[in-house]
Amino acid sequence: MDRGYTNGEKALAAAGVIAALGAIAMPVLNPDLYWHLSAGRYIVENLRLPASDFLSWTEQGAPWTDFEWLVQLLYYGAHQLAGAAGFFALKTAVLGASFYFFFRTLADKGLGRCAFFALPLWGLALMANSDLRPENFSVLFFSVLLWRLERARAAGRPWPAGPGGFAGLALLFAAWANLHAGFAYGLLLLAGYAAGNRADAALYPPAGNAGLRLPLLGLAAAVAGTLFNPWGPALYSILLQHAAEAGAMSRYLAEWAPPSLANPWHWPYMAALLGSFGLLLARFLRERRLPLAHLLTLGWLAFESARHTRHIVFFSMAALVFGLDAAARLWGPEKLRRAGKYLLGGAVLYLALFVWPRFLAFKVNLGAEAAGAAAYLKSAEAGLGGRRLYNPWTWGGYLGWALNPGYKVFTDGRYIFHKHLAPVSAAMTDQDTWAKFAAEKGLELALFRRDYQLLPFGTPDGPVARPSYLLFMPEKDWALVYWDAFSVLFARRGKPLPAEFRLLRPDDLAHARLEICAGRAGAAAAAAELELYKARTAGAASRREAAQFGAWLAAYPGSCRR
Repeated sequence: MDRGYTNGEKALAAAGVIAALGAIAMPVLNPDLYWHLSAGRYIVENLRLPASDFLSWTEQGAPWTDFEWLVQLLYYGAHQLAGAAGFFALKTAVLGASFYFFFRTLADKGLGRCAFFALPLWGLALMANSDLRPENFSVLFFSVLLWRLERARAAGRPWPAGPGGFAGLALLFAAWANLHAGFAYGLLLLAGYAAGNRADAALYPPAGNAGLRLPLLGLAAAVAGTLFNPWGPALYSILLQHAAEAGAMSRYLAEWAPPSLANPWHWPYMAALLGSFGLLLARFLRERRLPLAHLLTLGWLAFESARHTRHIVFFSMAALVFGLDAAARLWGPEKLRRAGKYLLGGAVLYLALFVWPRFLAFKVNLGAEAAGAAAYLKSAEAGLGGRRLYNPWTWGGYLGWALNPGYKVFTDGRYIFHKHLAPVSAAMTDQDTWAKFAAEKGLELALFRRDYQLLPFGTPDGPVARPSYLLFMPEKDWALVYWDAFSVLFARRGKPLPAEFRLLRPDDLAHARLEICAGRAGAAAAAAELELYKARTAGAASRREAAQFGAWLAAYPGSCRR
């Protein structure tokens, strides 16, 4: 019987739980949430799944296999019930459940008292997936599956066993396949344990108990469960398509790029990579044997995580379980717990230095940065609605959610738009390439994020730093009709236009002041544009720049002598 916890152990456990929760208690920033919401709304309103694209003009009517339909219903329900708070609650519940099964896995190995530092380490491993994403469910189900497989291995019993076990496994994978395509990781985990346990039985008889082998019937039950989806076996074609496009996506999407030492967020993964394989090697050198299920599983997970950041979380869970198990066998649980105090301190220090400050700086969802522009477009729908809109990849989801059907987006985060990544990236290389791209696509509205460069422009008063959009969006072709703290929106000339901004332009107010002071622009015209700006940005997140310009204008002409 395990002895009771001392006050010191209780304090450590509480600190560990707080640090672990602090690792996932981050704001919901995923811009893809909004196209998931659009799909959820479509399903609820039409009582059927979308079979083709209905949000964009570039892929309007194109076939779309909405393989995450079940999670979209959950997102839509959470949003309808509690808005952003519902998102946060759902994320915390799903990821929090993965902590429970991670703990159960350790406890079954006699390492429950290591939870005070193991849980925060698992929290750090979750960093790349700490937002609200459909793969949160893959993380949860993977943790359930790993716990069950390790429990069967420790008990020396086959799993699954009996009709109930096979049915339960099939149901798990049926739910998983309708929530997220990460069910493929579950199938690979089952296959890895089946192969590893069979190899153990062959290499280490009689200790390599053949009863540990996962029956192939279990893997078959899991595969059969995945077929209970609206598309049946065709769902696997989406997996193959993603695999074929992964290389291209890694060049344009951060979550598909390989981990990098230059990114502090990947340091815990790097430590887990080195530490887990080092501990397995040390265990083998001492015991002259190693669970081959652990080695095979860790090997293929390391390969995948080294290719794509989004797979880090699966490797990290296995690495922590296998690594801590090996460490306990090498040094004993008590010595491991003493070392764990330093690991807990390191985890808290890492969170304080690299994680919490970054997230405290975010004030808005990365897709909802387009909310101000969307509100303006909605108000101007009678005049601008139906025109071909260009938008950044990460804003397409929000715009589709807020503006459909009055406007169709250019792209959003769905896989059907992966083919647009390379052409858009190439079009942004210089103004001539962009102009050709915009003409070929027939763009009539162009919405950009305010992340452009400031370049020196010659003026009668000398060089002035001005925004690069003046080159990409020349005034003779495009009118600036909206801007705020996050975005700039242009409308192509040739059709009726709303009043435009010629003086009051983002990152160009210093030039406007020079023009007014030199008499080349009128203060009255600037005041009229300021009023126009206030009217159009009534719901925008920040209007500080315009307010500062308004204060300068109110002091004109005296402000010109300062």
